[in-house]
Amino acid sequence: MLDFLFKNYFLITHILEATTAVIGLFCLKKFKDTAVVFFIKILVFLFFVDFFGSYTLYLDKFEFFKPIKGTKFAYNTWWFTLFFDVFAVSFLTFFYIKLFKDILLKKVIKITLLSFWIYCFAKVIFDFDSLFYTSDPVIYIFGAILIIGCTSIYFIQLLQNEDLLKFSTSPYFYISISLFLWWLIVTPLVFYDKYYILEDKSFINLKRSIYVFSNLFMYTTFAIGLLVSRSELLK
Repeated sequence: MLDFLFKNYFLITHILEATTAVIGLFCLKKFKDTAVVFFIKILVFLFFVDFFGSYTLYLDKFEFFKPIKGTKFAYNTWWFTLFFDVFAVSFLTFFYIKLFKDILLKKVIKITLLSFWIYCFAKVIFDFDSLFYTSDPVIYIFGAILIIGCTSIYFIQLLQNEDLLKFSTSPYFYISISLFLWWLIVTPLVFYDKYYILEDKSFINLKRSIYVFSNLFMYTTFAIGLLVSRSELLK
């Protein structure tokens, strides 16, 4: 089974993302006028980010990719750093800003997000070339702090609210538990990226297995949450 997962890692990931995005689109009407609509748009965005980010797999298969081969664009680390580590994290943070009611809390999150953007902007301006070959641990960890922080605040508020009794029918619970656990599991991998070499098959397989099972859990939970949740409780 593991061999199948390793060999079909990208295909499995794309299928998971596409299926969840399609389920989300079918649920758009159900969650009209709620923050869930914005989250569904993020799911579609994530699918396209991962799909187009896989261009490195086809450098030898399509003629129009040949000018890229042998250049720094033959690596897709820059793509995922910008569109996942920066943009996706920012969109998810905005999702929680939409979700939270406390004005002071919103301001604190916005200031933290602004600090994140300032660092990312400085990185792009002064050290963009490094993003072609390795992910930036500061960007990744900063993003993890934003997501884990927002989801933790959601759980704390949930425990203090009477909505706790209805958590199983809230899409926000499924979204938050999935994001919290995914970032908690995957974030430590960034510390080992500097030791990553193509010849180290054991590490590659370990990393892929962690990602594929984490993705399977996260996107399946997203899909279940969108399907079983009751939109009238969000009004």
